[in-house]
Amino acid sequence: MKRLLTVLCLLTLILVVASCAGFAEVDENQITEIPEEEIEPQSIEERKEVTISMVGDIIFYGSVESYMKKYGDHYLLESYGPLMKKSDIVLGNLETSISKRGVPVEDKQYTFRGKPEALKTLKNNNFTAVSIANNHVLDYGVEAFLDTLNYLEKYELLYAGGGRNKEEALKGILIEKNGIKVGFLAFTKVVPLVEWYAGKNKPGIIGAYMVHEKEFVKAIKDMKQNCDVLVVSVHWGKESSTVIREEEQYIGRRMIDAGADIIMGHHPHVVQGIEIYKGKPIFYSLGNFIFTKSRNDLNNKTIMANVTVDKEGNIIDINIIPGNIINGKPTPMEGAEKDSFIKHLNKMNVNYVVN
Repeated sequence: MKRLLTVLCLLTLILVVASCAGFAEVDENQITEIPEEEIEPQSIEERKEVTISMVGDIIFYGSVESYMKKYGDHYLLESYGPLMKKSDIVLGNLETSISKRGVPVEDKQYTFRGKPEALKTLKNNNFTAVSIANNHVLDYGVEAFLDTLNYLEKYELLYAGGGRNKEEALKGILIEKNGIKVGFLAFTKVVPLVEWYAGKNKPGIIGAYMVHEKEFVKAIKDMKQNCDVLVVSVHWGKESSTVIREEEQYIGRRMIDAGADIIMGHHPHVVQGIEIYKGKPIFYSLGNFIFTKSRNDLNNKTIMANVTVDKEGNIIDINIIPGNIINGKPTPMEGAEKDSFIKHLNKMNVNYVVN
């Protein structure tokens, strides 16, 4: 009997101690719930990425200017504009001087000049920057070229590939979106006159011929030290030809070896194929974009290349949007016409299939 009483006493003591130690029943009214939005998942790291849209040659001359006067500033990009506004960065090749001054270069078959107000069309449709390294930006002389730089700055459009001196023309630009630094450089392999090259105290553009290889490789390496992703624009290739020449292929690959993540090409006025080199895309020619009508139907075709890339320069996605240029206005293709053009593009591609 004494032994039983002793056991009962010990059990009672254990229950009392346990209650004091915190095993007592908890009052539900004392529980503080943490709102779900305040709970930060520790195991899932947010992926940072940007989508970059790239298009080819843009002019505001001749019939293009006439259509803008007739239909308004919004006309030219009323079809592609909504798509561009979904992207983080939009880039193109401004193949014209922007000025009301200057005299056309002598003995040049085509010379382009656009009114300053035309730049609003680009700015209002999410354009971030343009390449001015091409064979038309100095069509109306240095005076008009300097106006082009001033007007681009006025309308808050960044530019690369040209400048008031060589240092400015070579340095390129940096764009930061979604915590990712995107660099943009531009070069041209089509230069009508040696006087167009930028110098120490001379306005002009930057070349991409083989003789410039060391220069453009150094510029790319220097820029890549300051950015996460690097886009390089190159004006090159043979006009109206869909054939990718060996020299352009060598230069494009060399640029990627130096640190470029995306190569956007233009000048042939027709769309050329796409190559993936070491995981990086080379768009050999995006074709015309805002341009006058051509008798060659392929010159009236275009593509906008959308590339989504992460902070490490890995390509997440490539989306190609083909279009027709009708009355100066690029308009996305649909249905069977789109399917037919994609089939045509895939035949030209080096090692990439567009779905």
